[in-house]
Order: sequence, then C-alpha cells, then structure tokens
Amino acid sequence: MINIIAEGTLPQKNKNAFLELAKPLIEASQKETGNIFYHLHECLDNTEKIAFIECWADQSAIDSHNASKHFTTICPQLNELLSQPLKITLYKTLL
Repeated sequence: MINIIAEGTLPQKNKNAFLELAKPLIEASQKETGNIFYHLHECLDNTEKIAFIECWADQSAIDSHNASKHFTTICPQLNELLSQPLKITLYKTLL
C-alpha cells in the first residue's frame, strides 16, 4: 500500500469554498478502484493547517486517480484557495 499526505495552509476566509469543492473530489476518489481511504483533516492546534490523507493499493491506482477527471478538474481550483500549493509526501506501508 502507498499512503499520501498532502498538507497545506487554508486561510479561514476560504474554508467554506474549499470544503464545497473538496467534497465531490473526496466522494469520487473513495469510489475509485484501488482506493483504501481518502479523507480531509484539519490540525487540532492550527485550524488553517489541513491535510488530505489517502491510502492506495499501488502506484497504478494513484496514476489512475491523478489522471481522473474529478482530480484534474477540482485540484487546481483547490490550490487557488490555499496559501501555497499542497506539499505532497508519499509513504509505503512497512508494518
């Protein structure tokens, strides 16, 4: 399995618009073949810090996701609402 953590800073003034855009992205992504989970989180200590935390069966599933219409359409709009583009880190499951 491959886990993705995509972290960013979301100004409070953009939160509602971001959540409205993120909801259909998350719902469609959760239905994709190879998706284990796909959630959006907010930091407990800093509500402007957000993270998409995802788990995929393999790189092929990630490649399909990254090419999907919902991803290629919605993600650029989400990035416009952030202070800067998401910082994306991939992890492989060890245990």
